[in-house]
Amino acid sequence: MKDFPITIGFDDAKFTFNSKLKTTDLIGIICQGTRIVGMVKKEILIDGDNATEVLIELTKQNEKHVQYIITDTITFGGFNIIDLEKIYRMTEKPIIAVTERMVDLEAVRKAIVKKFPNNYEEKLLNIVNAGDLYETSIKTAGGYSKVYFHSKGIQVSEVDSLLHKLCIDSKIPEPVRIAHIVGKSL
Repeated sequence: MKDFPITIGFDDAKFTFNSKLKTTDLIGIICQGTRIVGMVKKEILIDGDNATEVLIELTKQNEKHVQYIITDTITFGGFNIIDLEKIYRMTEKPIIAVTERMVDLEAVRKAIVKKFPNNYEEKLLNIVNAGDLYETSIKTAGGYSKVYFHSKGIQVSEVDSLLHKLCIDSKIPEPVRIAHIVGKSL
């Protein structure tokens, strides 16, 4: 792995469920190491099913350069749940979905079934297809912090190495952290 890998980090823009707007932006920040070199964005449906396709499209706009895809969890715009396996297959780029805490899968399953009683199967399938949730510890300026992740197309040891290169003052990789900051301002 190079010292300054080129990554694209994704997070969604802020949104409210009770708004008249039914969309929010999916933001991708392209970094070489921890230095920003580009940004892309496109609307996704709140609680929809199009985040996978939008993420693939935004990644392919930069596919010559991007080596890794990193996301803030597997859910965007509420329960617009991405399919990690499909993203990896369509982009041929390793993908890592990071989260700050362990996920209670049973609570998530119940929430999805309750909110989408007629069409929850695909959303649940995307969660199952994400695979195991791994744990690692990242050293930042404030000490060691636990980070959890799903991954496709990359060994767990490589994810650990990549996260150590991309996490500086936060346990969240810089491309994702910056996407989050941009998303909060939109």
